[in-house]
Amino acid sequence: MPQLTNGAKALLLANIAVFVLGFLAERTGFDIDKNLGLYYIKSEYFKPLQFITYMFVHAGFMHLFFNMFALVQFGSMIESVWGTKRFVFYYLVTGVGAGVIHIIVTHLQLMPFLDAVDAFFANPTPDSLVALGTSTPVFKDAAIMELADRWRTGFYTDEQIIEAFEQQIPQAKAMLFNTPVVGASGAVFGLLLAFGLMFPNLKLQIIFIPIGIPAKYFVILYGIAELFFGIKDFSGDNIAHFAHLGGMLVGFVLLMVWSRGNRQRYE
Repeated sequence: MPQLTNGAKALLLANIAVFVLGFLAERTGFDIDKNLGLYYIKSEYFKPLQFITYMFVHAGFMHLFFNMFALVQFGSMIESVWGTKRFVFYYLVTGVGAGVIHIIVTHLQLMPFLDAVDAFFANPTPDSLVALGTSTPVFKDAAIMELADRWRTGFYTDEQIIEAFEQQIPQAKAMLFNTPVVGASGAVFGLLLAFGLMFPNLKLQIIFIPIGIPAKYFVILYGIAELFFGIKDFSGDNIAHFAHLGGMLVGFVLLMVWSRGNRQRYE
């Protein structure tokens, strides 16, 4: 374990404090995830300040533990090289950037659904209903196909279908728009990237793997895994993989900007 540095300690204590306060607040009916988590920009609950607050909220003890373990392990070594100000700035910027990337990806993922909703109500037909159903996992494909078939045979009228979906669409939007993302993982992945670039050949001992893995390969493999799981979007996977990748991407850009500035300073 590296020596705990001041910036890492402050971030660690802030995350623990928010977790404890959230646990205590639940007893009074205050939902910290709902109030401090990051929502999609079209959600009624979205507030710009959430780009910062979401980083300090965690979904459970293990979520908090693994993020804080990585913060201490990687962050303390990085801070010992950079200093506290640059380290904390990098952590916060990558965390905010991860949230921004998450929102952008969420918007791109929801665009087919939003377009399908507009197309359905502009021209309500069985085919546009099927397109609406397949645009989001909220609706079950089999149920939508059966409904469309019954509509084609005249079992349901246009008015009945339209009325039913005028009630269901707001519910579907609420489910898709009002699920917050929480956690320091985006910022932690930014630290992981910086660690891999700063200490590329330092071997990391991973649980259940008997040999050490150089940090540079660990970062590459982790990034590929996040991209894979983010693209596949497995059912039941509630991890914001693109937020993790966003933390890495923003961290890489920030490091390149700093590196360029240092080169220009000595030219």
